[in-house]
Amino acid sequence: MKTLIAILFIAAILTPLPAFAVNAGEVAPGFSLKDVNGNAVTLNSLKGKVVFLTFWATWCPSCKEALPDLNNLQQKYADKGFTVLSICIESSDSIVANYLKKHPVIFPVLVDKEGAAAESYRFSGLPASFLIGKDGLIRYKHSGYDKGSFTLIEQEIADLLKIRKSN
Repeated sequence: MKTLIAILFIAAILTPLPAFAVNAGEVAPGFSLKDVNGNAVTLNSLKGKVVFLTFWATWCPSCKEALPDLNNLQQKYADKGFTVLSICIESSDSIVANYLKKHPVIFPVLVDKEGAAAESYRFSGLPASFLIGKDGLIRYKHSGYDKGSFTLIEQEIADLLKIRKSN
C-alpha cells in the first residue's frame, strides 16, 4: 500500500500542469495584494469593470516588451469601464519600484511576493493574461506576448465593453 501511495505521489508531481488551470467561463480567482505604494487592492473591488489581468516579471523580456501596449490599452479604454491590472511576480517591492521608475506605467502594479495569486491561476510561462468580464468571469486567456496579438485583445476588450469599432 505504501508503494502504491508513493507511486501515485511521484506521478502527481511529474505530471505537467496544463498551460492554464482556470478556464474561460469560470469565476476569476480572487486575491488581495499590495501595489508598489503599499495600498491593498482586491480583484473583487473591480467587479463591474472589464479587467485585463496580466502576470509578469521584471526579468522577463517579453513581459517588458508588452508594457507599452498595456499602457496604450489603459489610456484608450480607462474611461469606458476598463482597467489593466498587472501582477509582478517578484520577491521584493523595491525591485518592482526601481524598475517602474525607469519604465513608468499608468495602470496599477501589484506585487505577488509569495506567488499566491499566480498559484491560484496556475499558468505556465510569462506573461500570462486573463481578460475578465464585468461579471467577474474569465472571458479570454492569453499566454506570451506578440505585438500582433494586441489587435485581437483590443477587439475582445471592445466586445466586452460593447463598443462598436468604426472602420
